[in-house]
Amino acid sequence: MKKDTIYPNQWLRLHPYTATDATDAYFVRLANRLYAAWPDAAPPSLPLRQRCCLYLAAYLEDLVSGLGLWKGFIDGHRQLYGSCLPFYPTDAATYFPDEPHREDVKFLLWNAWQLEEADRHPYRSPHDPLLDQWAEPLSALLDKAYEEAPENPRLSGYFSHFDTLQEADRKLQWLFRHTYLTEPALLPYEPSAGEHLFLPTGPLALFVHEWMALLAPGSACWQSVPGLHPAAEAIPEKMRQNHQTWYGLFTAHTGGRRIAYLDGYEALRQFLTGVLHWPDDEAHTLPHLRECHDFVLMAHPEKGILLAKDICACIASPHNPLYRREIAEKQAFRLLTEPQRCPPDLLEHCIRHHLLPDACLPETHDLPTVQDNMDFIARHSLLYYYRGD
Repeated sequence: MKKDTIYPNQWLRLHPYTATDATDAYFVRLANRLYAAWPDAAPPSLPLRQRCCLYLAAYLEDLVSGLGLWKGFIDGHRQLYGSCLPFYPTDAATYFPDEPHREDVKFLLWNAWQLEEADRHPYRSPHDPLLDQWAEPLSALLDKAYEEAPENPRLSGYFSHFDTLQEADRKLQWLFRHTYLTEPALLPYEPSAGEHLFLPTGPLALFVHEWMALLAPGSACWQSVPGLHPAAEAIPEKMRQNHQTWYGLFTAHTGGRRIAYLDGYEALRQFLTGVLHWPDDEAHTLPHLRECHDFVLMAHPEKGILLAKDICACIASPHNPLYRREIAEKQAFRLLTEPQRCPPDLLEHCIRHHLLPDACLPETHDLPTVQDNMDFIARHSLLYYYRGD
């Protein structure tokens, strides 16, 4: 039997103010109605059910109040991938971002469910039948509430302006970690103060300046916020020269290719010393990697050389003799979801050039869902470990 009640203090956690009014009271009641309507079949846990109901109530509040967060997410996804949502097709003739939709509800439920202790369970399929069971009664309640829910004037046009830099920082901090759309991504993390300016957040792993381009397009005021649009870090000239030298040696050896696949440690050591002319000593030949089976090296004229280990079997490149389909079918998906399993530049290259054709959901072996949403899955799962440099 269900227990507990969703309280106003839980609702306030998702908001940029500290006192409730009559509008907040309405949405707290809505969250409790959603909680009461949730089908009794387990999972998920009761705390997660409560969070999901709060997220859904906040989603509806966003739609009726003109906060623009959901519309920003839809616009961002459309810019990246040409569709409104990952996983769930929508009809352009009937899908309006300022109205509630069952596909939205399924996505929000999946988003929270997948990210709850993501390191302790297999990847949740976005087509799990449970999501339909949960979404049916919850969507019906939201459709009805949409006709009566009050607008929250404190959120209307919230991101369109600020009066002081302190206010701007508070708005960015809230956007980064406490909205219904960004909180699930950051629950496993504890970013320190100030990190909101240079870490990605939310389902699309967007940096806050990217969010602001979607939430307040054309608004010049955000251009004045120090650090919001960080400049590229300058590479010392000596390091830049080294990187360009190594890049030239690398591509001369590979016939112009930026990637090399190496079988075992000895092949790695010989490449580093024989091709790149690094000194043959322990400081340069990476002896701590002796037990690894294979390596991928990738050269960049500005960033230098990156290295990945024990993933060659997953990469279906015509230049990779170590690719093994039977292994890739079991392990390639891990490159999209396990932090530091594959360097971001290499992973982005593999996705862009369709070099992970065997990546599928681990339990259902669903290939199309992964192949059609590969970049989104990597962004959603890895955040900084995919979008970072």
